[in-house]
Amino acid sequence: LSKWLARTVLVEGRSARLWRLDGPGVNTAEALSVYGEALGVPVHRGWPSGALPAADAHFVDLPGIDRRSSQAVQAMALRLQNMGPVEVHLVLNAAYESEIAFAQIQVFRRLGVRDLIFTHLDEEARWGKLWNFVWSVPEPIRFLSAGQNVPTGFWEASPERLLTGLCPSVAPVSTNAPIGENRWQSFC
Repeated sequence: LSKWLARTVLVEGRSARLWRLDGPGVNTAEALSVYGEALGVPVHRGWPSGALPAADAHFVDLPGIDRRSSQAVQAMALRLQNMGPVEVHLVLNAAYESEIAFAQIQVFRRLGVRDLIFTHLDEEARWGKLWNFVWSVPEPIRFLSAGQNVPTGFWEASPERLLTGLCPSVAPVSTNAPIGENRWQSFC
């Protein structure tokens, strides 16, 4: 989220607001507040009861929940519903085994997941396994992320980016086609 926030503010020149909300547990992502402050982005700890304050982009960070707890997933679904219309981006650790990520997608799909973001690609040498998600789930991959440095290591997902991660010595041919709903045309 810090990388996406930095990209929005520094690269795109858009205004943003950030909500670091608690869930069943306390949201301890203090570094996110530090990045928000450094970027001049207001960081809020409580969701507004009325209209959202003005900004080009609104980011909400909620602490992770255990996918095996149907009660926690249901509570998260209710929380999101009470926030009004939101876009849910599921952030997955690419270094985890694929079976775990597939299970997370299956469970969290109940939250209205719009797309996927894969992180920790600096810890995963098997980028080829991400193609399993491209072909097997309806949610597109939106962003890829690697490393802890902000704002670097945050990219729009594309077939070229995945191919470069799979075969770094091969220079990609750019089509600027996202990895998404029209997967086959991305390669034509």
